[in-house]
Amino acid sequence: MKNVTTIKCANCGADLNAEINREYIFCTYCGGKNRIESEEMKTNIKIGNISISAKTEVDNLISSAEYAINIKQFDKANEMLIASIMSGCEDYRVYICKAMIDLHTDDGKSLFTSLEKLKSIEMKQNNNEVTQAICTLMSYRGINGVTALHNSTFHERFDMVVFCVEHGGDVNLIAGMNRVSPISIMFVPIAKTLSKIDGTPFIRNKEIVKQIRQYLMQHGAKDKWRMGY
Repeated sequence: MKNVTTIKCANCGADLNAEINREYIFCTYCGGKNRIESEEMKTNIKIGNISISAKTEVDNLISSAEYAINIKQFDKANEMLIASIMSGCEDYRVYICKAMIDLHTDDGKSLFTSLEKLKSIEMKQNNNEVTQAICTLMSYRGINGVTALHNSTFHERFDMVVFCVEHGGDVNLIAGMNRVSPISIMFVPIAKTLSKIDGTPFIRNKEIVKQIRQYLMQHGAKDKWRMGY
């Protein structure tokens, strides 16, 4: 027999019998969706070989993911982090690790999702620990030594450029196969067949490039690659 507990419907106040290991329950009276918040009542989730049945396991998953990143087992680390996310976890460490993996796998779309989530968590929690972790992430170097700031300028994400710089991103750091700074990476010749992360043809937006360049220079970047912009 499944263990049950009683909760109040957040919409109509009716008593509801909620089974342990469920994350949501729908009210039989008003149809409202209620999230089950107690620690012992989180959904059992299985992804690949990773199972998670309680929020208390998230710490272990994060630690294991950090170790997997250390030894460059990025697929395994990502599997653990996805299990954490699907459990309803809002721990900033999950998205720090996700961003690190994204930098190694050169996945710009996923990287910006991770950074946006970190930005949201920081705003909600107003926690210095979160801010410090983001600042540390800004010096983290992925494939060919590139940083989150290099990725943000390359993909012309002005919002993420500001986020990176505000958290200590080095505006003059040299990285990549072409040995570029966050400014100069915007002017590296790109193959005509290359597409943006959303699948559309890669066409540089000169106004955004100019805006990013100006912002970086205001924050100490050395302007070596003007090229008419």
